[in-house]
Amino acid sequence: MEERLFIPCNDHDIPMVISYPEDGNNFPCILMLHGYMAYKEGDGYMFTKFAKELAANGIASARIDFVSMGENRYSRENYGLKVMLEETKTAFEYLQCHPRIDEKCIGIMGHSLGGRITFLSAALPSKCLISLNGAVNVKEKMGMKQPASFKTEKGDGYQIIHTSDGRAELLFDRFGEESDAYLNEDVYKYKNPILVCIGASDPTLDPEISYKFVRECGMSNVDEIVIQDANHTFNAKTKDYTKLYELIGKVIPWLNENLK
Repeated sequence: MEERLFIPCNDHDIPMVISYPEDGNNFPCILMLHGYMAYKEGDGYMFTKFAKELAANGIASARIDFVSMGENRYSRENYGLKVMLEETKTAFEYLQCHPRIDEKCIGIMGHSLGGRITFLSAALPSKCLISLNGAVNVKEKMGMKQPASFKTEKGDGYQIIHTSDGRAELLFDRFGEESDAYLNEDVYKYKNPILVCIGASDPTLDPEISYKFVRECGMSNVDEIVIQDANHTFNAKTKDYTKLYELIGKVIPWLNENLK
């Protein structure tokens, strides 16, 4: 079962889809954050597939569109981490007050740039954090490098990004500057479980970023899942969901132990 709604965030609304198990209330829930130039149903319907499997295992989920992406009508001029972090906080607080969700059992999961936002949101009272091929080097400038599958036309202060799924998207140069300005070490103070999921053949975001975090963070609450022969979207954009379902099949037992 799905609930589609728009929740207020300062001077705009955030589109949200909440997926539930068929019966019951007081569900644990995962807030899912999409990546760069993506949207809640994008990247080969990766989060849609996750939502269905989570619901089948007694876990609700909520996926949102970040500023100016998907159904989010906020101006592209505002596309950047400042607004994304505020939208994440607003969505999380909305879920805390939702009558069908257990406010003490809400986790955050982000893909790519969404993984970075997940870690930058570690001060929120979440039950767990999950990164999927995330830019989790949150103590360092992210550094903007377009995926090789994206074609770029440069203008004066902006770019036109031709994405691998056929969209043409406007991007202002200030996005990169703002992204590099938002750094914090909150995740290193996080006491609840963290799961770092890595596609070992990711050509878009160097898997070494995730490996390095796991290797050097010095935290006993960090687990790792590595999916061999999986790219940045765990092959979901190819419409071959074998690797994505392999990932989901490993994430759900981890959630059963660490979220419920």
